[in-house]
Amino acid sequence: MTAVAGVPVFPVAANLAGLAAGLALTTWGLRRAAGDRLHQAVERLQDAGPYHGLVAGLVLTAIVQSSSTFGLLLLAAASAGWVRRPAARAALVGANLGTTLTAHLTAAPNLGLAAILATGGLALAAIAWHRPRLRAAGLAAFGFAAALTALDGLAGALEPLGAGSAAAHPWAEWVRRPWAGFAAGLVLSAAALSSSAVLALVQRAVAAGFLRPGEALPVVYGANVGTTSDVLLAGLLLRGAAWELALFHLAINAATAVVAAPLGPALAAVAAALATDPARQVAWAHTLFNALGAVLVWPWVVGRPRDPFPPSVVGSVAKGGGDARMAARPEPPVGEGTRRGRRGPSDPRP
Repeated sequence: MTAVAGVPVFPVAANLAGLAAGLALTTWGLRRAAGDRLHQAVERLQDAGPYHGLVAGLVLTAIVQSSSTFGLLLLAAASAGWVRRPAARAALVGANLGTTLTAHLTAAPNLGLAAILATGGLALAAIAWHRPRLRAAGLAAFGFAAALTALDGLAGALEPLGAGSAAAHPWAEWVRRPWAGFAAGLVLSAAALSSSAVLALVQRAVAAGFLRPGEALPVVYGANVGTTSDVLLAGLLLRGAAWELALFHLAINAATAVVAAPLGPALAAVAAALATDPARQVAWAHTLFNALGAVLVWPWVVGRPRDPFPPSVVGSVAKGGGDARMAARPEPPVGEGTRRGRRGPSDPRP
């Protein structure tokens, strides 16, 4: 078995690939099972206030198990001018809270539960193969079962690291440095386009004794900042309101990381009081981090005026079709007629 600094490379890589694939299938299946209802729920934010936006972001993200999916839909809605600034920003805060559910689900992988989910999911997909939503729900259950199985295998592969001394793993000291842990979480989360996979890896490292929960906190902070990469990319492409919202998302997580850094011992103590299992302490630390971010930005979110984002040219074209010039053209004044042939009283037909 090939090993680097005592780490069995192939088992770790194989289980990481299985974890990423399982989570991706889960997210895809839940998104397809939700269908148009997810889009309709985002569209309803047009006249929503910040508290409605917070709840919507939390619930919808918890349902689809992906803050990225919800964030991308929200950016598209903002680009089209369908959502007001306070509601959109509050929805991103809620999405940060909703995505913490995944870490609690992956804290203690259960092979028995994985077997039940895999069997039931495949049976549902086979029986309802011609019903796309039920088929997608079954595949989502199978994907989560695959993720749980990969997590169990990853725990077994990392177990020897916890049993050895730190000197036997020279790169372990590097990961334990706060700045290095933050950088590792940021890079891995940005590359994987998912903080959930990184946090699941951290949970297995903590459960194996490779890291203590307090030492894992900088990785959690970095993963939360790195997970904004896909939303930033979408905002850069859509421009305008979407870019503004993407920058706000990055600012939330980056500012929370700065504030949480000196509060690490306190967060670790609260997480330890909430759970005795080290992996579940990481999940609670993730939840506390995003709750802290919500408290920090909420007064600023509700204090903003209830103004809508101006619809960008890209969003207008995406919403209604046609070329950019027609999307940007204002509506004709009342009484001057329209392109459909209606004429005002001051403009009689020839």
